Amino acid sequence: MRRPGRLLAVTLVLAWIGAAGADTPRPEAAPLRLAVMDPLSEKLACACVKGYAQRKYDRLAAFLEQKLGGPVRIGHGETLAAARVELEGPPALICGPDAVVRAEAAEEGLPLRVLARLSDLQGRTTLTGLFVVRANDRAQTLADLKGRTIVLGPASAEEKHGAARRALARAGIPVPAEPRTAPGCTTAALAVVEEEADAAVISSYALPLLEGCEKVEKGALRVVGETEPVPFVTLFATAALPAELEERVVAALVAVRADPDLRAALESRDGFLRPGAATTAPASQPASAPASAPAAGRGWPDWRGPNRDGLTPDLPTTLPEKPDVLWRQPLTGPGLSGVTATAELVVVSDKDAAGEQDVWRCFDAATGAPRWTVAYAAPGTLDYGNAPRAAAVLHDGRAYLLGAFGHLHCVELATGKILWKRHLVADFKAPLTTWGYSSTPLVVDDLLVVNPGAPDAALVALDRRTGAIRWRTPGHPAAYASFVPATLGGVRQIVGYDAEGLGGWDPTTGRRLWELVPDEQDFNVPTPIVLDGRLLVATENNGTRLYAFDERGRIRPEPVAQTRALRPDTSTPVVVNGLVFGCAGELVCLDPAQGLKTRWYSEDELFSDYCALLGGNGHVLVCNTAGVLVLLKADGERYRPVARLKVFDDADMWSHPALVGDRLYLRDRRELVCLRLPAR
Repeated sequence: MRRPGRLLAVTLVLAWIGAAGADTPRPEAAPLRLAVMDPLSEKLACACVKGYAQRKYDRLAAFLEQKLGGPVRIGHGETLAAARVELEGPPALICGPDAVVRAEAAEEGLPLRVLARLSDLQGRTTLTGLFVVRANDRAQTLADLKGRTIVLGPASAEEKHGAARRALARAGIPVPAEPRTAPGCTTAALAVVEEEADAAVISSYALPLLEGCEKVEKGALRVVGETEPVPFVTLFATAALPAELEERVVAALVAVRADPDLRAALESRDGFLRPGAATTAPASQPASAPASAPAAGRGWPDWRGPNRDGLTPDLPTTLPEKPDVLWRQPLTGPGLSGVTATAELVVVSDKDAAGEQDVWRCFDAATGAPRWTVAYAAPGTLDYGNAPRAAAVLHDGRAYLLGAFGHLHCVELATGKILWKRHLVADFKAPLTTWGYSSTPLVVDDLLVVNPGAPDAALVALDRRTGAIRWRTPGHPAAYASFVPATLGGVRQIVGYDAEGLGGWDPTTGRRLWELVPDEQDFNVPTPIVLDGRLLVATENNGTRLYAFDERGRIRPEPVAQTRALRPDTSTPVVVNGLVFGCAGELVCLDPAQGLKTRWYSEDELFSDYCALLGGNGHVLVCNTAGVLVLLKADGERYRPVARLKVFDDADMWSHPALVGDRLYLRDRRELVCLRLPAR
């Protein structure tokens, strides 16, 4: 029996293809249905506070219609069931509080995929729970609430329940297995005001509305504590959204950032942001950041940036004449893993001086002040040192840290508190690879995907919140390259390497979709790149290849183009202006439109060893192991360097840098440096 969502998706994509490309009259296209559960929508909130909680989603619907070429129907509701009544059919898209939408979808058995998150007027995509008491209450901090009556929110409201329980536990306050709860912020707040409870947890967005709508008297409540940030307004796709439309929908959502009028209508600073690009700042952060704080940018929360492609809109078009160092911090050991950062925090791996412990360090992005460290015993010998290779992944208020010997920790990003941990070798009986675990864990929806490389657990998906195993799939030993999410041939998948070759896996089940073993065995270190619906790979023994996919999402074994002009052992290329720039003993420019033809190469000794490459704004930034930065035009005619800057005098820089706004974070074997670049 066919599933209704799948049947609707097929019907919808056929109708939209007709709507987008018809020269003759066709039946009216089926609407793309968007369920809106955002509590700050004008249809779900009162208009008591000027300029707040009046998000106009009808404007978003009109924008999507223009971008996608078909009708969009929206339905509002505090619950999914209520929104569905207006929609007159199952939604293809749902926009609402992350935890609430997930909880209701789980009750209905409705699979979800995260497409983007809506930023607020300060650029945040998160909210927190606020612990409130009566204004005249003696409590000043959370610890003062011990032994008192506290009202939490429903389990489906993460900021008012799960995150609140964790905050209370950190404050040493025991929480009953079945605590007192209130269905909404108004009920919870009134319980405090009317002295039926000593404290309550409300959503951070709610306090202005409670006072503005005179639900509680202004100043009657006082905040004594706050939870960690959790995801707020998230736009999900359901099975009713065809894979063929998903990339177009995502592109349209990202394009909201370029429309100031629409951003204003949605009360949003940056529009919709893809997962991983979002800030996790607490709601109590002031709207105007201090002058010493870095520009928010998109962040660099993952290996090679938010999309694992080395691209950023923050790349400047020139470099300063000399290094403009804002701060530097000493490190104790060598480092191979990349730096990751948000607008507030920078995370880098380290090793203690004796080489016996992995040490993960977090610094304040504005000042360089240490914020936390996570250290654990990790002795042993590996080629190229025994420090971590994988970059920290910063996602939804958590950091995921993987060491070379298989130690995996999930910690609170704000504090470094360990939430859960795993060991890839011990837990999955996996053989340690020659050079240690190097693949940066991949966040996909609610999952954290790792590659232990065990016979029955080649890839494993963990619940990113708890560390529980969600699926495991058999296969070959692990390779070293990081995986990437992709939609290829209309099929959503995880793409990457194992020791035998290239592969694609279903992110929902872990089922292997395809496998491609090359003619010559390879080390499989550089990260694959998704390029216009095709896959670009570059390795030392097999060169650079471009592959297409069939309609079932399987790779076509014969490459569309290939060349041995670029054969990197470790460095991952970057694609800018439709051109491939890579480093393998020399800097090479390839043209995919001309069968990966070599457009030019530079044999400058600066490019003779490993180089990290970043791209954006028509330029490429090359960072070599000697600590020299070379900025060049992304030009296919010739090598056109724009500027050169030496940052370190005696560097050995193998760590991929992070760029956030105008801040470039560089790590060599002895220190982490924050460099200010010219503002874009």
